[in-house]
Amino acid sequence: MTRNGNSQNGRALSVAVDCRLMYYRQAGIASYARRLIQAMAALHVPFLKLCALLDRRDEDTFWVPQNVAVVRTFTPAHHRFEHLTLPGEIARFSFDVLHSPDFITCQGRFHKVITIHDLYFLEHPEVMSEEGKRYYSRVHQSARMADLIITPSRFTRDDVLRLLPDVPAEKVRVVYEAADEVREEPTTILLEQRPFVLFVGTLEPRKNLITLLRALKRLPSEVRLVIVGAEGWGSSQPEALARSLGLADRVTVAGHVSHAELDALYRAARVFVMPSLSEGFGLPVLEAMARGTPVVCSSSGALPEIADDAALMHEPLDEATLAQHIRALWYDDALHDEYARRGKARAQAFSWERAARETVAIYCEAAGWRVPALA
Repeated sequence: MTRNGNSQNGRALSVAVDCRLMYYRQAGIASYARRLIQAMAALHVPFLKLCALLDRRDEDTFWVPQNVAVVRTFTPAHHRFEHLTLPGEIARFSFDVLHSPDFITCQGRFHKVITIHDLYFLEHPEVMSEEGKRYYSRVHQSARMADLIITPSRFTRDDVLRLLPDVPAEKVRVVYEAADEVREEPTTILLEQRPFVLFVGTLEPRKNLITLLRALKRLPSEVRLVIVGAEGWGSSQPEALARSLGLADRVTVAGHVSHAELDALYRAARVFVMPSLSEGFGLPVLEAMARGTPVVCSSSGALPEIADDAALMHEPLDEATLAQHIRALWYDDALHDEYARRGKARAQAFSWERAARETVAIYCEAAGWRVPALA
């Protein structure tokens, strides 16, 4: 393989991926970082030396591949002095590239890659806690510092260029995520309640559960809803909303579930629904599609880009159309099967292997290496 710059001595390209957030969270950005590292490790790129930065208290390392090193840090994710302490902690390792999947990078004599998943919070600061606003307000500085920026969709790329005007277009790369492989592990979680409509996502106002519950109220009583996801900032309290609408006996809030349980719920659901006000990617849509579950989603954010013509769509606040789409997929077997087929085909257009190859190429480009052709 041909390289240039300071790589001519034949040493490996050393890349650290910041995974400190995993000590606090498993879904969302933490899940993205975990899947990406596993996919890059599976490539067995001979010139790449991968390292996962973990919180020193994080004992959950079962997911880390054998060919990925672990470095533990004293600085917790989102610490108010992170920008002062983290650079000193990692300086001694002489990484070539630091990849910050959680938007915010730091100073250091390494090249910097960040992932910006979406910028909804810049135009809707009410969706964040005061602590979150303080931390993510640094995204402007972080984007300027970064050598390259990854976004999970063209929609988010366009938002970066619109809302962060200091960022040149040539600095932004779109790398699509993908669904996990279908496991089909045996589990009995909630399956006695089938058939049901399924929602998966962090429980927060942006997920627009109120519109979903209002749509459910328009549907026959046999249509039940299962809500999966951890509490987020400003949780919409779906149990209380369901009670207020007289739907308490038709709504189950399962909270956080295991990977095997989530996989089983995706496969058992009659319909999957994602009515979000905005999404930078919308991974649960692909997760459901990969398992043959028809999808109804809003036409907001990146969802039309990701779902394409493989989902029935509605305006985010249009509860009547949302209810109409759920009803159609619930009762019309032919339509149900058609969108199950479309969804499976659409999910196959995305892969973590492709995301891994494209991300490795971005590391090389950021470090000034000639980008290799990864077979």
